[in-house]
Parts: sequence; structure tokens; C-alpha cells
Amino acid sequence: MIKFFRKIRHKLLSENKFSKYLIYAIGEIVLVVIGILIALQINNVNEKSKSRDREVNYLENLKADLVSEIQNNENFATYRFEKAKACSSLLNGNEPNTVEEVQNYTDIYETVFVWNQYVPNNNTFKELLSSGNLSLIKNDSIKNKLLELEKLYAGISTGEHHMRREYETYLYDPHVNNVMALGFFDLTKPSYGFPDRLTPEKIPNEIHKKMIDDAKWQHNNEVFKNGLRLAQMNNGFLAGMHKDLVVYINELTELIDKEITK
Repeated sequence: MIKFFRKIRHKLLSENKFSKYLIYAIGEIVLVVIGILIALQINNVNEKSKSRDREVNYLENLKADLVSEIQNNENFATYRFEKAKACSSLLNGNEPNTVEEVQNYTDIYETVFVWNQYVPNNNTFKELLSSGNLSLIKNDSIKNKLLELEKLYAGISTGEHHMRREYETYLYDPHVNNVMALGFFDLTKPSYGFPDRLTPEKIPNEIHKKMIDDAKWQHNNEVFKNGLRLAQMNNGFLAGMHKDLVVYINELTELIDKEITK
């Protein structure tokens, strides 16, 4: 096209038809401008395509994190509910009167005592925030749900922190200060991981009475019982939060799926 205009320009110059040449010169300039605009448009399309590719990559990584969080929260919902159930069993059970009953009583309160902290897998979202790339996610519903999810995670963390303080004050301290701890573990030698558990038959008879007396004291101690009541309520509450999170994360995952495939 440009060669065509130049050929005509040469012909018009030779014929001394300046006005017509001027028109074609303007046309040539217009063509150049159009070419530049087309190049800019192509570059803009390419940039949008790159931006979309980065967005989809983040969305896929977010989805992978969230899928693992579904299982994580299902596990923690069960974990917390089992603790609440163990608290109820201790509060409503009978006073232990034999070493065998103490063993069962100990198994149950150890279920309550074991402490695991919930750690969400939100690495991709944290990277989006720290890098300033959250704006790459164009779907406002997804962004808002991700931000709300962080608030829910923070709520669980706050609940655990509160419950940990109550555990230490009303469960751990009374237990350690007043009874023989770890009576059903073999502490005669160190081990990697937990020591071996002992059966009543492997525990010297002269210790049996103390173990029974300690279990009776703990079973009837009001501070310890209040600790169990608080632990039952708090573990049950957190179990419910984890169950609700499973529903919430499933909804968010479906929303991300739609955004990836649109």
C-alpha cells in the first residue's frame, strides 16, 4: 500500500500537480498513523493476554490451596468435636475406682489435653497481598470472599488463643501441680517420639493406690471440671466454625472454577 502511494507521488511530482500530491501525502501519513495504532492495539491485546495468563495461574494456585483446606478443615472439625465429646464423657462419667478405670479415664483426658493448632494453607493469597498483585484478580466476588476468608481464619486463631489460656489455667496447671503425670508411659528410658504406653499389669502395685487417688481428686476437683466445661464449649464452637468453613471454601472454589473456565 505504501509503495503504491509513493509511486503515485512520484508521478504527480513529475506532472507538477502539487495539490493532488499533498492529498496523497496526507493519505500516506494517515496510513502510518493507522499502522501505529494497529501496532499499539496488538501490543495492548498481548498485554491483556499476559495479564489474563497470570490471573489464571494465580486462580489455579488459589484453588489448589483451597482444595487442601477443605480436607484440613474437615479434619479439624472432627478433631475438635472429639475433644468436646471427651470433655462431656469426663464430666458425666463415674469416678474411677480401679487402675483399669483410671487407665480409661486417663485415655479420655489425654484426648482433651493433646493440643494441635490450626494452620491454614493460604500461601498464594499471602503472596498476592505481599506482591501487590491482588488487582490481577478481576472478579470482585472472588476477591471479597478471599478477604472474608482471612477474617474467618483470624477468628479461629483468636478462639484457639483464648482456649489455650483456659487450658493452661484450668486443666494443665491443676493436673501437673496435684497429680502424678504420665503414669501410663514408660519413662525408664528416653525414646524418639512418645514413650511406650504401659498396661496396669506393668505398673508396680504400690503405685496403683496413688494413681486411683489422683484420678479421684482430679475427677472431683471443681477447677478441673470448670476447665472441662470451658474446653467442651470452646472445642464444640471451633468444630462448628471448621464445618462452616468447609461449606464456605467449597462455594469459593466453585466460583474460582467458573472464573478460570470462562
